[in-house]
Amino acid sequence: MTEQKHTILAVDDNPDSLSLMNQTLSQHGYVVLIASSGLQALNVLHKVQPDLILLDAVMPEMDGFETCQAMKQIIPDTPIIFMTGLSDSEHIVQGLTQGAVDYLVKPINHDELLARVKVHINNAQQAQISKQALESTGQHLAAINHLGQITWTTAQANTYIKALNNKDLQTLIEWLADAQADDLLELVQEDKNLTLTYLSQQNDGTHLIKFKAADLKLEKQTLKLKLKITRREADVLYWVAKGKTDWEISVILGISERTVNKHLEQIYRKLGVNNRTSATAIAIQALN
Repeated sequence: MTEQKHTILAVDDNPDSLSLMNQTLSQHGYVVLIASSGLQALNVLHKVQPDLILLDAVMPEMDGFETCQAMKQIIPDTPIIFMTGLSDSEHIVQGLTQGAVDYLVKPINHDELLARVKVHINNAQQAQISKQALESTGQHLAAINHLGQITWTTAQANTYIKALNNKDLQTLIEWLADAQADDLLELVQEDKNLTLTYLSQQNDGTHLIKFKAADLKLEKQTLKLKLKITRREADVLYWVAKGKTDWEISVILGISERTVNKHLEQIYRKLGVNNRTSATAIAIQALN
């Protein structure tokens, strides 16, 4: 018997296979949920988050590969083990590419099933502990593939990614295609400025990204109070400090470039400087 009641979702269109897995796993202390199709499995995931998923590769309508891809958008951290009667390595690779952590070849050996389940649940628990440690130190990280899909993420980074609109997601995907270590991407949202730092490409081809969000209202208010400038001047100076051009600032703030220039003249006068570089340095110092 296991010490903890872990929950496993078994997905297979064959009732006999589901019955055998249910019997084997239940006898060893697991709580087993069953689904006979990919769509049914996705409905289950909107209500319950299992500790592990056993997923048949070949099913009618929505096959295991398509189901796995959809599952990863809902529960990116839950390990998925493919079950397949296909010995062709191409299908095995396809399953692992979609985000599965392992595979079992049918007919399934029950001792092997129990061993794989135990290993991957333990691995997932250790990974969760590591993520929590990163989160506690403000390290919001995610591994994202070339399609912008999450393969690994800390909780806060996941929240940031889920909040991206279609335009920002497309910008992210295009950026990943050519990004190098320490490259930055800034995404402007209504209430925050999201900065993405490219860290590295992983062995599986995914990209490790660090996320940092700045509260726009708070940071602009900081500039206003510390530097004794107006609210609109703080708006302009904030984006100057972010390296934006006059045209980009005019688009972001919905004002003309001429108006941006007028605000900059007032900012320079109040800060006692005569160029963008000096104004940027003072702004960064104030924000830090």
